[in-house]
Amino acid sequence: MCRAFPTTLKGLARVWFSRLVPNSISNFIELSMQFASYFIWGHRYKKSAMCLMSIKQWEEEMLRSYITHFNKEALSIDEADDKILVAAFTNRLWKGKFLFYLYKNDSKTISDVLYRATKFMNAEDALLAREEKPKKRDRQKDVRQGMP
Repeated sequence: MCRAFPTTLKGLARVWFSRLVPNSISNFIELSMQFASYFIWGHRYKKSAMCLMSIKQWEEEMLRSYITHFNKEALSIDEADDKILVAAFTNRLWKGKFLFYLYKNDSKTISDVLYRATKFMNAEDALLAREEKPKKRDRQKDVRQGMP
């Protein structure tokens, strides 16, 4: 079983197995205990809220993308305070209408910030959709009139 076991491994599990000291495990029970202690019972390291301060919205990055990235990191932090989350989120947010809106309305919780972000993105999407409709109609009109 010990010889067949490595053929079932992929990714990190395969890397873990390849790093085992040769002849350090004498039976399958010992191998399974080592595997379980490393992958299942392993210690989960806590991330500091300070790592959120490094997340930045780039100039051309969409707000949705920034929120997705920020949320992924925020969920990996244990016991993050709302004030810290709001400060970290707004700290590296690109200067623009949404940041102005947040400062103007003084959001206290990250839930409120994300709710406002959703409303802001939905409004932007609606305006973009509205702008695109006349363009499509104009193209159809041009085609009917024989214009390229």
